[in-house]
Amino acid sequence: MAETCNPPVFVKIPCYVTGRLVLDTDRERIRQKLARFLVEERNYLLSELILDREIDLEVMGERIKSFVDISVVINGRTLMILRGGPGSVVSRETGTLAAARLLEPDYIIPWAVQANLFDCAFMDVLHKKALAYGWEHIPFRHKLLELTRDWVPAPLPANKIHLERQLLYSYDTHG
Repeated sequence: MAETCNPPVFVKIPCYVTGRLVLDTDRERIRQKLARFLVEERNYLLSELILDREIDLEVMGERIKSFVDISVVINGRTLMILRGGPGSVVSRETGTLAAARLLEPDYIIPWAVQANLFDCAFMDVLHKKALAYGWEHIPFRHKLLELTRDWVPAPLPANKIHLERQLLYSYDTHG
């Protein structure tokens, strides 16, 4: 008797931000939870959330695209990025910090979050360190504006770009 091979079943869920159906993956579940949390619990506007911004990387002749799951853009400036992935948030912090330092060509984004479904790290990008762990530490919208009140946007020094690209490439390709 011949065995039949059934094609894989791809489950789709509605995207909180766009309403379109997206593949139900671990990363997507985290992103959907982050978006809902930002809007419903932290008072961000849906229009302030930008999904899937790309960073083009080339290291040793190999090209990849790195993604930022959610960018929070207020008054024309990206103030915070959020990236999600399964596993330890601590092991992914360096890659997320590099993404926040590379995403905008004119300035370093000041704040970043690395999250999984149960935990997250809220990070100070300029000082390259985690300030707190836990979803409760993702700032409310008014708090993010307060945190960036005295922030002066400044570009990543040219001599640091290559290193940050290597870090992001390593974290996004080798974990």
